[in-house]
Amino acid sequence: MNHLIRAAGLSGYEALAQAQGLDAARLLRRFGLSREVLDDPDHLIPYRAMIELLEHSAAASACPDFGLRLASSQGPEKFGPLAVVMEHAANLQEAIQLATRYVFVHSSAARLKVEAVPGQPDQLDLCYHFDLPDPPASAQAVELALGVIVRCLRLLSQSAIPLIAVLMPHPRQGSPAQYAQSLGTACLFEQNRAAVRLNAHMLEQALPKRNDLLRKLAQAYLDQQFSQPELAFSDRVRALMRQLLATGQASHEQVSKMLSVHPRTMQRRLSAEGTSFEQLKDQERRALFEQLITHPHGPSVSALADLLGYAAPSALTRSAQRWFGLSPTQLRRQHARASGLSRTVAK
Repeated sequence: MNHLIRAAGLSGYEALAQAQGLDAARLLRRFGLSREVLDDPDHLIPYRAMIELLEHSAAASACPDFGLRLASSQGPEKFGPLAVVMEHAANLQEAIQLATRYVFVHSSAARLKVEAVPGQPDQLDLCYHFDLPDPPASAQAVELALGVIVRCLRLLSQSAIPLIAVLMPHPRQGSPAQYAQSLGTACLFEQNRAAVRLNAHMLEQALPKRNDLLRKLAQAYLDQQFSQPELAFSDRVRALMRQLLATGQASHEQVSKMLSVHPRTMQRRLSAEGTSFEQLKDQERRALFEQLITHPHGPSVSALADLLGYAAPSALTRSAQRWFGLSPTQLRRQHARASGLSRTVAK
């Protein structure tokens, strides 16, 4: 199996390589990649190629902490839709559980697991490894991954989570000062695992952005969409929009954030499939409107406008007239008359 990783894993690579005097475009080509793939964080690239690129870049630039430096430009957003699930979790424990469950969304090779610390019942290790046959030398990729995990823990908790240590399975690459500056905690080398060590009781720390509704919506999106990789991008946008409409969160910015793509990237990909965000939103609004307007005791026109994300009832009225040639009130009356007639005929 050719294990892949989202191109977001190389976010910041081009700038760092150039700062170290490297020809980033040439090195990308050398390992079968292209500069264009870095423009789309959702593009899938071979994980092995990324590992070998990082090792070569560190050696060619005489920059032994290349992976750690790259980690400094990455955070939870690197993980795409998984980032939304994690940042809205109730506490750190739930965020870690969700990360271990859905890390495959970011890479088919990445693995996260919580392990007990022998002899230290009040501590735990958040372990990382990648599942590759005959893996190449990977100190830079491991340090990149651990550096990103540290940044994620601190950004998710707004620096409220103190760390005990970071464990590296390989010998020290750079100077102690470089590790201290990048990770802000003790580093242990040549260990039997790659991990970030935490106090177990800190898992109960509530996260500042916790939102149960958004977490459930994002998790449902992951369950639905990533179990069906054959779905077109527009189908993914439509499914997410359908979930978000009733919450008032179905804006261009919110949907693109939950898909972890730039709004312009989302529009470009939808255009390539012959549609647009506004067209899809209009279609989903119409479908939901048709469902609700038929209920005799359904929401008022004003409530319907709020539910569908319109700024005012008059905007909904204009849409209804464009869709059906009638206002919402006229449509409700028409349906009520038709329903009454049907009941009369049935008798």
